[in-house]
Order: sequence, then C-alpha cells, then structure tokens
Amino acid sequence: GEPLADRVAARVSAEGTRGALAGALAALPARYRDVLLVVAWGDLDYAEAAEALGVPVGTVRSRLHRARKRVRAALGGADPTRTEDEEAEHG
Repeated sequence: GEPLADRVAARVSAEGTRGALAGALAALPARYRDVLLVVAWGDLDYAEAAEALGVPVGTVRSRLHRARKRVRAALGGADPTRTEDEEAEHG
C-alpha cells in the first residue's frame, strides 16, 4: 500500500485544514504524533498501535487523548483525526 505519510496527506488535504493541521502536528511531541498518526490514519486499533509503537495500550489511549486535545486547540475546536463513526457517535 501507499506510505502512511501519503495517506495522511491525502486525508488531511480533504479536510481543508491542511496547513493548520500540519502546523499542529509539527508542534506535537513525537510520541503523541506517532500515536495519533497510526490510530487516526493508519487504521490500527489501540492494541495494534500499542504493538507497533512498543508501548502499553493504556499509553496509547492517554497519548491519543492528549494529542487530539492539542490538535483541537490548535485548530480552534476542529478535530480532523476523528473517524466518521466517532462523529456519528458524538454528533
């Protein structure tokens, strides 16, 4: 398949917030960014992400939560990392 970074870029450009999001991601500590990327755009579940990153599942959850909070703040409340399922769930 195509590299993760390319998939991310394609998805992000569709969000219309590419520049802002790129900046927000760049500002994240690498450990948060990695978790965000593999879960949000790598289509891995928490267990797979934990294995890929070599950290416990609890760490994946907490880092993902913090990463998303920072990205949302940087984008003024938008969260392009949410899946459609989550959108439907939370409205």
